[in-house]
Amino acid sequence: MSRLSRTLGTLRDEGRGALMAYLCIGDPDVATSVEGLVAAAQGGADILEVGWPFSDPVADGPVIQAASERALRHTRRDDVIGAVTRLRARTEQPIAVLSYCNPLLAGGLDETLRALADAGADALVIPDLPLEEAGAWREAAAACGVSIAPFIAPTTDAARLPEIARAADGFVYAVALLGVTGTAEDEEETILPVVEALRSYTQAPVLAGFGIRDGASAARWRRRGLDGVIVGTALVAAMEREGPVGVRNLVRQIRAGIDNLG
Repeated sequence: MSRLSRTLGTLRDEGRGALMAYLCIGDPDVATSVEGLVAAAQGGADILEVGWPFSDPVADGPVIQAASERALRHTRRDDVIGAVTRLRARTEQPIAVLSYCNPLLAGGLDETLRALADAGADALVIPDLPLEEAGAWREAAAACGVSIAPFIAPTTDAARLPEIARAADGFVYAVALLGVTGTAEDEEETILPVVEALRSYTQAPVLAGFGIRDGASAARWRRRGLDGVIVGTALVAAMEREGPVGVRNLVRQIRAGIDNLG
């Protein structure tokens, strides 16, 4: 069993929700971004999401776009892989790497996947990888012991759910709201019917991302039956304002919201 599956399985057995924390590597610099993710682990994050900076992060809102732009001034491929290595040496949490397709292809897909796996990565989140084109990517990643999280969204067609379920060897990333990362939560625009339909095909954990910014919003998604939440924009903003201390404090608040549903 992989480190990621073991962690998510333990949380489910304990009746606890998962918290995945994202930061962009290289913002404001590589060393500080690593410290920020270590601080997230100390604050209670169960999974650390390493953001690979990219020039065209089309799924991301202005906060993460700006972080990626800042990071690209001084961050390269080896810096991201090195950050994973440093994180693995300091934390036991599973590490997911969020990257768009181009950075993974630039150094050769097989070579990059092997380097990430050797560094200690457990999973990949690739927002611009279409489900129909992901087969070869999944095979290559699986050969390295790395999973690729499939996506669902409020607009996902029911006919696609069986294939998404077959691809769910780690967790499913639920784009909870239409729009980009950092979108304000809209109570009427929910992914719950899609999640409910997916459950008939797989019991893989489903983690909600987009629009989750604090303990209260995280708790709402847990009450709706999601297995956990993914927080990015709010943590990137906390890092910009207060550095790793701000990240740790916000993660603690979100952790409390998930654990104390009331």
